Amino acid sequence: MISNKNRIRTAAVIVVLFVIGTLLNIPFSRELKRLKIEAGDANVRLSDSIFSDVIQTGIYGLILGVIMVFVGLWISKKAQLGAPVIESFFSNQKNRTQTHFFKTLLFPLAYSVVLALAILLVHNLIRDYFPVASIVERPSKPFYAIVSFSAGITEEIIFRLGLMSLIVVVIQRFKKKTNPSPSVVWVGIIITALCYGLVHLPLSKNFANLTLVTVSSTMIGNLITGSFFGWVYWKRGLIVAII
Repeated sequence: MISNKNRIRTAAVIVVLFVIGTLLNIPFSRELKRLKIEAGDANVRLSDSIFSDVIQTGIYGLILGVIMVFVGLWISKKAQLGAPVIESFFSNQKNRTQTHFFKTLLFPLAYSVVLALAILLVHNLIRDYFPVASIVERPSKPFYAIVSFSAGITEEIIFRLGLMSLIVVVIQRFKKKTNPSPSVVWVGIIITALCYGLVHLPLSKNFANLTLVTVSSTMIGNLITGSFFGWVYWKRGLIVAII
């Protein structure tokens, strides 16, 4: 059982990670706004000072990060999920944690690469057969590379540590279970993955009109990846899910 002191230390690390993740989103966000302005969107405003974006985004990240961590580590602690790798680091189990961490990382990492390639292949096939008219030029690949790190950190903390843990513990309470059963966890994984897909619809709308093809491909793709990330979070913990 993790002590409250170590839980606070774990929380601090996760909050710092979340703030870093939100700050990494700034280049992509600014580039997307610039492209929208070039496309004639009069409703978009781009700040002249990146410093103001850093301050505003940092404050937003700090507040939301604290909320998500409080939900995941305190309110939902009976879900028995959380961040075991970080917790073990503060529990004087560093050597064992490092060895176990790298062993548990290999399979999810390899599987995620295969999954990403498969989804990319299907996406390209769908795009060839059902072309979708682009309404805004997409940011270049370097911006996507940066935002992928941002999304990997922030989305896992929001959706897995925060939302999924909360859903699992709420179902536990209704079922009056002390420990979460696999079926309860899977319900939490699927519901969270559906929410994960819904949140990505506005991003898709930035680049193309929402049609049956764009909505279904976004929802199905994110349901698959979200379910995989949820499974990794359940079996390996937050840090492995982020990676």
